[in-house]
Amino acid sequence: MTMDDEIIESFKAEAKGILSELEAVIDELEETTETFPRALLEDFGNKTDRIMGTANTFFGQYPEKEVFKQIGNFGALCKATGYKASTLNHLELIPIFAGFWADTIEIMKDLCDNVDRPEALVEINKKSAPLLQRRLTWLAEQIVKITKADQSTESAKINVDGLLRKLGIEP
Repeated sequence: MTMDDEIIESFKAEAKGILSELEAVIDELEETTETFPRALLEDFGNKTDRIMGTANTFFGQYPEKEVFKQIGNFGALCKATGYKASTLNHLELIPIFAGFWADTIEIMKDLCDNVDRPEALVEINKKSAPLLQRRLTWLAEQIVKITKADQSTESAKINVDGLLRKLGIEP
């Protein structure tokens, strides 16, 4: 095994561990029905920071491996939407956000599984971009719909196009 292979395997192991932890938090968030899960959202944010930091560290060491940047960007997307979920403080929105995060984590898992296979990454990106765009647009619509009653619709909106551009997806 070469040094690059060892580093890739190290990244995969670290990333898979964090992604599994994120899936467990998402499962708990999907089940939340009683009180607003501030502590779970904080845990989600911390774990999102870890995957983002790990990916960005590897990208800094291996800038030719664009996949690390992509994984970091997906982490940033989860972080931004997690912060939005927390600030909106609407229990009804939590399962909706959790569904979006579950999809995003699946894409990140696919990227991690194929970090050493550039040909597979092209296919993953081609498949995931439209899905992510639809899910993010749907999430934004649900936020507006649910927050409409409390007059906070304008501040509740998320910038779908801006988030997609940060991921390298043209809306």
